[in-house]
Amino acid sequence: MEKILSTSEGSVNTNLIRGINTKSIIVLVPGLGGSLEYFNSIIPYLKDKYTVVALDLLGQGKSTKAKNDHYTIDAEAWNMLEAIARLKITDKLVIFGYGFGGLVAVNMAELRGFTISKLVLLNTPANDKYADMDAHSSVASIPLLGKLAKSPVKSALYFDKDFDRSSLENPKVVDEAANLVDHKTVKFLQKMPMDYLEEKALNKRLRAVKIPTLAMFGDGDQILTENGIKDAKASIGRVPDLQIEDIKGAGHLAMMEKPQEIAQKIITFDETITKKKEEESENDAD
Repeated sequence: MEKILSTSEGSVNTNLIRGINTKSIIVLVPGLGGSLEYFNSIIPYLKDKYTVVALDLLGQGKSTKAKNDHYTIDAEAWNMLEAIARLKITDKLVIFGYGFGGLVAVNMAELRGFTISKLVLLNTPANDKYADMDAHSSVASIPLLGKLAKSPVKSALYFDKDFDRSSLENPKVVDEAANLVDHKTVKFLQKMPMDYLEEKALNKRLRAVKIPTLAMFGDGDQILTENGIKDAKASIGRVPDLQIEDIKGAGHLAMMEKPQEIAQKIITFDETITKKKEEESENDAD
């Protein structure tokens, strides 16, 4: 059920799907120019395991713009946490963010790590060099966001080259989400990940929060690009309690292309970490 909730910086659109297991919560955070509609394909594969909360970032989807154009990763992360609190969800959370939404997820852990049990990142840049992903991708010279995403050719770049978008429930979902973001807001949003990673790289942030993390990368990601993926893997590969998974034949929006596979990887990771911690607790008790 979608609901718009007031926060200190605006109003956040949320979609709450209560699962069979109401104690296991997964929070889904979209990336640049996205919306919670991006998660419609994967939610059916998650809802039997989790209560699912999907959110629109401020300035995107059905959320309002940020007050006084206050767009930073910190502000977006705090507003996600505020919205979740207004849903009266206090249990340990699994946070899943794709693209620069993964950076928002990490910052949520930096701000309130005690409420978060695991992080899941999909095609998230690790250093400021690749934070402006459009500048490195084949989208570089093509205006995609800010009411300019009219051509299906442009939105096709968000998927693997061989993916048939007609198989999606809504093949125009990328264009529609992009067109909800005005050009001025896009500029603010694009600057956020660069500022965040310039201040401190992702590997250092993950080492500091000390939360088990799954980082997935689609080998056909035309947005982060092959170089951006290599950079991210090299950067975060030695972070403790971090697992890297490759998604074959998937692009930037892998959770739309391979929703069942992505969901299963999340669930397996979650259950494996939980079991490991339970065993460690039992050994400590002995």
